[in-house]
Amino acid sequence: MTDPVLQFIPDLASTNQWLSQEAVEGFESQAPLAPFTAVFTDFQAQGRGMGSNQWFSERGKNILFSMYFPAKTTAARQFLFNQYFALATRQFLMDYLPEVDIKWPNDIYVCGHKLAGILIEHHLNGERLLYTIAGIGINVNQEDFPDNIPHPTSLFRETGRTFSIDQLTCHYWQTLQHAFESFDWKMDIAHNETYIRHLYQLDVWSEYLIHGIRCEAKIVGIDAYGQLRLLKRNNEEVLCGFKEIVFL
Repeated sequence: MTDPVLQFIPDLASTNQWLSQEAVEGFESQAPLAPFTAVFTDFQAQGRGMGSNQWFSERGKNILFSMYFPAKTTAARQFLFNQYFALATRQFLMDYLPEVDIKWPNDIYVCGHKLAGILIEHHLNGERLLYTIAGIGINVNQEDFPDNIPHPTSLFRETGRTFSIDQLTCHYWQTLQHAFESFDWKMDIAHNETYIRHLYQLDVWSEYLIHGIRCEAKIVGIDAYGQLRLLKRNNEEVLCGFKEIVFL
């Protein structure tokens, strides 16, 4: 098997889309990509977040990156990968910032502002997990954002420093590899505790739209499938999957 490569392509529709196509072609030709093969770009014409969300980024100002991962868990336990990726991203950012939170399920927040968005796409064959493509946009040197983006921030805004995107991306790529190789994929409980401990708004009463109804609640954890656990003021506990809760 060949060694992984971190490839730069100046313009792409989407780093996840490009790498997914490379992975499909590799499987079809029986020459799968090397684990940790990655791509980054200066500009995405069709950058995506989770669901139908779009990701806005000024050309050359931010990390726009996707990486290929071999399967290390089952389809039923795929949220464990989400935990690994969010925690590894937090670990990387803690080299530059004093505190970093994970906004369930995959956004990265600093002092109540969004610094990064993660898009994880698991590729399955029936109930078997084949591989995962994980992409991220990290706001690095961008100073100004469109008015319709809620609560954005960047490393520049938080630190007053400008960074080399190439050097930062290489550091991030290496961090993800080291974290993946040291991650114990059988220790669900320990990883749950670490992930939960760093959740944005953990144990804080706040306003949410839960299953379409506005209410006050606090985040208390996640369940075995990665659904968010919240406690309402009337002591009712609710579970929320993706798109079933809105942070207000």
